[in-house]
Amino acid sequence: MKMGKNLWTGDEWYLTSWRSPDDPSPGSYRRVLEYGTRLPEVVLWQRDAKVYRTGPWNGRWFNGVPEALTYAHDFPLYVTASKSEITYGYTARSGAPLTRVVVMDAGVVRRLVWDAGSLAWKTFFQGPRDVCDAYGKCGAFGLCDASAVSSAFCGCLQGFSPASPPAWYMRETSGGCGRNVPLNCGGNETAADGFVLVPGVKLPDTQNASVDMSISTEECRARCSANCSCLAYASAKIREGGGGGSGCIIWTGDMVDLRYVDRGQDLYLRLAESELAALKSSKFAIVTVLWPIASVIAIILVVLFFIFCWRRKHKISHKRLNDCIPQSSAMTVPLVDLYTLKQATLNFSETHVIGQGGFGIVYKGQLPDGRTIAVKRLRQSARTRKGKCDFTREVEVMARLRHGNLVHLLAYCNEGDEGILVYVYMPNKSLDLYIFGEPSLRATLSWRKRLDIIHGIAQGVAYMHEGSGESVVHRDLKLQNVLLDENWRAKVADFGTAKLFVAERADSSLTIVNSPGYASPESLRAEMTLKCDVYSFGVVLLEILSGQRNGETQRLLSRARGLWEQDSKMALLDSTVNLPPLSGPDSDIGSELERNHPTTGQPCLTLSRCWPPRPHISLGPTGPEYTTDEQGL
Repeated sequence: MKMGKNLWTGDEWYLTSWRSPDDPSPGSYRRVLEYGTRLPEVVLWQRDAKVYRTGPWNGRWFNGVPEALTYAHDFPLYVTASKSEITYGYTARSGAPLTRVVVMDAGVVRRLVWDAGSLAWKTFFQGPRDVCDAYGKCGAFGLCDASAVSSAFCGCLQGFSPASPPAWYMRETSGGCGRNVPLNCGGNETAADGFVLVPGVKLPDTQNASVDMSISTEECRARCSANCSCLAYASAKIREGGGGGSGCIIWTGDMVDLRYVDRGQDLYLRLAESELAALKSSKFAIVTVLWPIASVIAIILVVLFFIFCWRRKHKISHKRLNDCIPQSSAMTVPLVDLYTLKQATLNFSETHVIGQGGFGIVYKGQLPDGRTIAVKRLRQSARTRKGKCDFTREVEVMARLRHGNLVHLLAYCNEGDEGILVYVYMPNKSLDLYIFGEPSLRATLSWRKRLDIIHGIAQGVAYMHEGSGESVVHRDLKLQNVLLDENWRAKVADFGTAKLFVAERADSSLTIVNSPGYASPESLRAEMTLKCDVYSFGVVLLEILSGQRNGETQRLLSRARGLWEQDSKMALLDSTVNLPPLSGPDSDIGSELERNHPTTGQPCLTLSRCWPPRPHISLGPTGPEYTTDEQGL
């Protein structure tokens, strides 16, 4: 696959979205390779408006998409710039899984990878990823930080202030920032301008920039200093392993679409000499005051650290395996040492693997007293800051959530770089194995079992939303995350993507994690609410009833609505399971499936993104109840 332009024939290659999941005519979004400054970058347009850009190509990846480094093993990227063409693409190494890039009708670009185990496409990367990926979010000379929720994500570069403070107070930051002190270039020769480092950023839009690949970074600085129009400079290419770069980018106009990003590049911003002097003075004053305080604190911390290590070592040496994981449920989740878990799983043997996902591998473990446990260990690639946050969040959430339809967390381990969770083992594994499995497996789940499972999932989600005292959004509800115990009771699992949610505030800073076919339109727009789980629950419900996978194209939802409108809703039910009679011992099940029951009827259809109002789950005296929100989303 490649995108770009043939410079000889004028032919262009780009991606266009469908108008809707069921309409393949060209939609509003297109993904193109732009190369006006000889630094190619991929841009997503909505008609004539930029909505997302990857940042310029730095010789190894697009500057604003450091995740591309993880593609190198299976899908190495390349950019070709010659007299005949300027193109970008990727190749697939031998043995790599199938992959494709899709522009969704909602304006989201996804790289999908085929998972041979589940026979489904998995999301490998999605952009825009968060609020800071929105083009021009903070305006000219503004800098976006996706973790700075308290400041509405936007701030000004050093030496700049909001152009309109009242607008920024109202969270309208697109007006950008203005310079505090004019530059001295061309004025007083004794007060020269200088540069301040802005580290780790996606470089600004290069439409107001010029590029020279033949000079070094030092020469680039000298050229910028001699040019009164130069406002900032950066290296055009980075060196493998770090240590600076080569080539030169010089900005002479407004710098737009700046954000912090992992493995970002260094930008050197031009400031007046007085601004630089004030910056140095403030740093010196802070160091003078903090140095003695920091020294005392450091000594105290070192002493406390050695005391902690000594006590922990002696505590672990006397701790038996069965003492680490208590027999009874406790509100405080105990900490278990790594050696204990290695014993239980035979040093995390591959023969003990029972499941795996994007961030972790699940092992089956055995305790000396005969109890079986499930041990979830974070992958090495997930042990970044984000991976640690996911792990910590999962422990915090599961420690507070105790319900019969939620997976029970027994213990956890955060020793060294490890992040490990210990769960109650579920012998019947995940629900998708039965719903989408062989006919013999599908027939295992009778209609009574399926209805009980649906009620169980609803009760578990309702407890997360309003029964635990805090509103918790699961964010990745799907069949793979519903486990079945020895009595076929449904247990909602995998809270690694959960997030405490205050219902009065829609926090768009969340890192969106969703699976194709289960994600509501709000989650694709980074609008995370409790109703996103309700939407996913509706999809899960339809899949349980029909035995069909929804997938990205939402075909199951469209079919369900069509059958509902034709009053043929019974045709949706899984044909591998015989319907019970409408009279006799199982007549209550047949009647429940036949009539417009809230568990199997209207809620699952109104959960589709096409048909408001959407239902809200709550626990009534006899099970889940549904109400509709006439205000919409």
